[in-house]
Amino acid sequence: MRLLFLGIISGWHEVLAHKLRSFLTLFGIVLGAAALVGMLGVVKGLLRGWEAMIYETGGIERISVQVKRPPDVQREKAALSPGRTLNDVDAILAAVPLAQRVTAEVTIAGGSRLYFQGRATSQYVRGVLPASFVMDRFDVESGRLIGELDNELQTQVVVLGATVAETLIPRGLDPIGQNITINGQPFTVVGVLKEYQFAMGGGRYNTKNSAVFIPLTTCQTLFRLDENVDVLNVQLADIADMPHALEQITNVLHQTHRGIQDTRLETREDLLQRFEETRKSYVYSLGGVAGIGLVVGGIGIMNVMLASISERVREIGVRRALGAKRTDILVQILAESLTIAVAGGIVGMVASMGLIAILQKVVVASNRPELSPAALVIGVVFSGLIGVLAGLYPAIRASRLSPVEALRTN
Repeated sequence: MRLLFLGIISGWHEVLAHKLRSFLTLFGIVLGAAALVGMLGVVKGLLRGWEAMIYETGGIERISVQVKRPPDVQREKAALSPGRTLNDVDAILAAVPLAQRVTAEVTIAGGSRLYFQGRATSQYVRGVLPASFVMDRFDVESGRLIGELDNELQTQVVVLGATVAETLIPRGLDPIGQNITINGQPFTVVGVLKEYQFAMGGGRYNTKNSAVFIPLTTCQTLFRLDENVDVLNVQLADIADMPHALEQITNVLHQTHRGIQDTRLETREDLLQRFEETRKSYVYSLGGVAGIGLVVGGIGIMNVMLASISERVREIGVRRALGAKRTDILVQILAESLTIAVAGGIVGMVASMGLIAILQKVVVASNRPELSPAALVIGVVFSGLIGVLAGLYPAIRASRLSPVEALRTN
């Protein structure tokens, strides 16, 4: 421990004695460490953005019923299947007790033009069932949401997201009760959703704030030529019920689709798996860039340590003549290399804080990078590891110097 402490002191003296050389040496470590911490912050921001997206759209308990091409043996009779319809919703609710809620949606192809008193905006309008608001976690700020009676009577009512209401309705005018048009059809505003913001930075959740909802049956009657739905989702009460629920839903769809296998079930577990693969690819790619910076910094440290040994051959010879062991010289040089690398790592951590602060201002709030204490610790630890590895060869070379030949050196 004493040798290590003396080596650290000696390394710090070397840094102060050769300021320019030390700065150039530390620069690679600083860049590498800052890039490493920045990469971890970016990946963490991506992870948080995905988690928020999954939570705000039904959580991991959600099952999506997707369309697929029937197998070849059923191709000729594929027309027997009605496709995804509201009958599927009723059948799943009746026959799958594990399903907490089932919802369906339709959208108006190509988007829609909303108009009110000279103001217009283009948005995607979603025809929904009441369960959609619960599953996707929408809350009303004023007025009410679309109810079962709206779908039964096919009422022409609309619920606006906060941004849409702000764009369409003049300031000071209560949106509730106003009559707007959607692609020329009159609709009465019955509700405005609350404004959604991210936890960090106060950025708006644009996807939710730009939502526009009308009753599903109204959307089908006015804007569609068929009874099919575009989205069919099932939400479970417990993720542990997933295997049994998948089997039950498959059986129900087999009946409602007349035996035609034209659907597939997609779970959030599949989504999380794909995200994990994406996260790993980011870690490997961005980590590789950061690693190159640290390696370059390590090469600089190695060069500096070799130059330092060449300047201190006589000093090493005197120490060996006075009884210092090869291990003592080895530990001293390694400690000096470690000191330089850790110093660079600490400066790199400060630089990474500035880098993260800049990225937080330019990256969208949903994927805003985050700086964590764990990332700072990892940056310093990896910097120290690079320092030890970079100093290993110079330390071994110094420890093998012959005392007699070292004392002859001028």
